[in-house]
Order: sequence, then C-alpha cells, then structure tokens
Amino acid sequence: MLTPKELNDLLPILNVQYSLVNKLTQKVEDIEVAFSTNGETAIDIVSVQKELDAVLQDIDWLSEDDIVVAERETECIDAIYKQKQAQIKSHIKKIKFNTWDDYVAECYKYAIKNDIGKFIPYEMFLTKADLAMINNEAYSKQFEWDKWDYSFVGLAGIVAALTDIFIVAIPKDMTSGIYKGQKGSSVTKWLQSLRLPDNVQEWLENVAKVPYDNTGGPEHRMDTFGHDPILGFIFGIIDLVRGTSTSIKDGTIIIEKIGEGTNLLEAIVKQFLHLCSDVCTKRGLPVPFASIFKLLNVGSFKRANGKTATISQLTKWMYRNGYDLRHFITMSITPMSIEIILRMYTMLRYYAENDDIDFDIATVFELGNNPKYRSMLLSAHAIACAANAGKVYLRQGNPLAINYAEWLMLLKYLVPSVKYWLFDKAELEVKHLKSINDNIWNELLENSDSLLRKSKFENIELVTLGASEPQSII
Repeated sequence: MLTPKELNDLLPILNVQYSLVNKLTQKVEDIEVAFSTNGETAIDIVSVQKELDAVLQDIDWLSEDDIVVAERETECIDAIYKQKQAQIKSHIKKIKFNTWDDYVAECYKYAIKNDIGKFIPYEMFLTKADLAMINNEAYSKQFEWDKWDYSFVGLAGIVAALTDIFIVAIPKDMTSGIYKGQKGSSVTKWLQSLRLPDNVQEWLENVAKVPYDNTGGPEHRMDTFGHDPILGFIFGIIDLVRGTSTSIKDGTIIIEKIGEGTNLLEAIVKQFLHLCSDVCTKRGLPVPFASIFKLLNVGSFKRANGKTATISQLTKWMYRNGYDLRHFITMSITPMSIEIILRMYTMLRYYAENDDIDFDIATVFELGNNPKYRSMLLSAHAIACAANAGKVYLRQGNPLAINYAEWLMLLKYLVPSVKYWLFDKAELEVKHLKSINDNIWNELLENSDSLLRKSKFENIELVTLGASEPQSII
C-alpha cells in the first residue's frame, strides 16, 4: 500500500508524464500527417535532382559570386534545421534528477513552468466513455437544470409577478394620505362583498359563542389568538376547553377566566363554526399568524399620515384597511400560479420523456422533497418575491402591497433548502455512492456466479489434505 505522502508525490509526476505523452502523441500524429504526402515529396525531389544535374553540367560557367551565394543558402538551411532541433528539445525537455525527492521537485517546477493543470491521476487510465459514465453517476448530476428547467422557472416567476401587480394589487382603493389614488384589487373587492344568508349567519352566531369574543372593539379579532385562522385551532380550542380568553394588549398576552369550559370535541366544532361566522363579516378574519405580528410592539415604520408606527400598530392599520383573510386568498393566486406551472411542467415532461403513462400523480404533490424541484420552486418564488419588493417600492412603500402569501411560500421552501445545503447533502451523497457500489458489487457477484456455471466449477472434485476420499461441489 502506498502512503499518503507517496500518493501526493505521484500527483505531479503523473501530471507531467501525462502531459508529455500527449505532446509526443501530437508530434507523432503530425509526423504521420507529413508522411502521408511522401509520394508528392518524392516526385518533387526527383524533379529537383534533375535540375541539379543540369546545373552541375554547367558548373564551369558559374562565377565565384554564384558559388558564395550557394554556400550562404546552404548555411541558412543548416541554421533552420538546428533551430527546429532546438525548438523540439526545448518543447520536450528531459527532466534530470538524482533522488526521488529531486524528481518530485523537478516535476512540480515543470508543471508550473508549462502551466500543466491538475487532474485526478486515475483519469489517465480511463476512456472517455468511462469518464462520461462516472460524471453521469455523480450525485449532483441528477439535480442539474437544463434549458427547459431554466425557461419554466423564469416563466413561472414572471407570471407570478404579473398576477401580483395586476390582480393582487392592494386590498382596497386608497383615498387619502400619501397612498391616495392607488387602486385596490377587484378580486378582493368581490370576495369582501360576499355575505352568508342572514339566517345562516344568525344561527352560527348563536351556536358558536366563544369566551375570547368578549374583548370588544372593531379590531377585537386582531387582539385574540382564537380568531387567527391557523393559531385559532390551538389557542381558541384551549380557551374553549378552559373557559378562558387569551388576548393581546400593548404587546402583552393576557389570559382571563370567563366561564365554564367545554369538552374537546365540542370545542373543535365550536371553533370551526365561529371562524365561519366571522369570515364573511365586514372586517372578516385576520391573515394567518397576524396575532404574532400584533405581539411585536417594536420598530418604527412611516405610516400614510406621516407618523411612525410599530409592527403591532402597522399590522392593526393594515387589517383596518382590508388586509384580511379574503385578501390573503387573493394574494394566494401568486404562489398558486408558480405551483401550477412548475408541477404541470414536471408531469408533462415525464410523459414526453417516457413511453409509459404510468405516472403516480402523488409525485406532483411531493416535488418539494426533491432537491432539484425544490430549488426550482424556490427560485421561482424568489423571483416573485423580488418583484413584490419592487411593487412595494413603486407604491411608495405601501405595506398593503406586501404579498404575504408569496413570502410565506418562499419561506416554506427556503427552510428545507438551507437544511439540505448545510446538513443533508453530504449524507445523501455518501448514500448515493454506497448504492452505486452495492449495485456494482451485486453485478460482480452475478457475473462470477455465471462464470462458475459456464465453466462447470460446481462439479469439480475438491481434494482435502488428510481426507480419505475427494469431495465434490454440487
């Protein structure tokens, strides 16, 4: 076995030898090309010889000056020959050395002087087909993008940006302040005009009474976790079971005992029905996780009236101006367009590249688990978010222009992507290499079994020293 030092020493040596072999091969090919015209050259030589014979017959007629010129031309030919010889010697220089360390050092110098790049030593023993196969088996190869991937990621990002600008816009028309004149979304306007039938609304309000609904005020849904479309199914149900009210005031969580609690199943049903009763009211329900932002009584942001506000105050102002769950549905058009385009592209490409039509539709919904498609989705959502940032800037920094749904979707793909880049990738690369080795090993075993069967080694009699009779393999 070679030591690590010996392996390192072999690297510059093999580099230089590989370079020299390539140069010699090129020279041999040049000579072969030159030899391919030998027939024409021989004819030219015969013609020149005839002319020389004719000149020699008339040599007595030559003057001394003619002879001097001829001698100079002969010297020029010799000089050209010596120059070519020197070029060849300098091009392929012999490496002189006395010891192994000297040889390694000289190879390093030769490699640096002749700008010989590094390469993996075993490559010199592989064919181009072998190298191509190794490159194709690389872990990263299966996740490389091609021109169609780039095209559809760009298309999805652009389409999403256009939906954000022209369809999502902002929740409503702005009629005052520095944002005056900015037009709201017609989709959100239509959604916010929808109402439940009066009898259904009244029934829901009577049946689904909850303890956290007692804070009062037009923005009371922003002040309680129970009215959050997501967190409400945690904190709202807890309040119903315990008979308490969990609210937010000045960045502080306040829990009050209101009455008797209820059982878990009834709490789940009541929570769902209560949210249904509030979703189609004038103010509607806040966007998901708005109660968390309501807790953040920090920051200093310029409002439409020129005054500054904290994140908590800004969140309340946005809710008051139509930034509710119904506008969140409108905002969801942007990320939804990306998801539809890229998932349809994946499915159609599968059908185009495979003869069979046995495509598991569940694969379309699991693209986020594939590193390649997750990076494609992440990139498309990043394009849409960049466009949204530009939209906010062009609308004079209006926070109502923030596409909250799109930023949530970007975060959804960013977190697992960072985890993959930092932790999972190295482990998956090792598993990939192990699977390749296992496949090769299994193939070797199958080939060896096949060779044994063909050569009929199974029936060979084994002679064991000390045994009275030979044993046979069955």
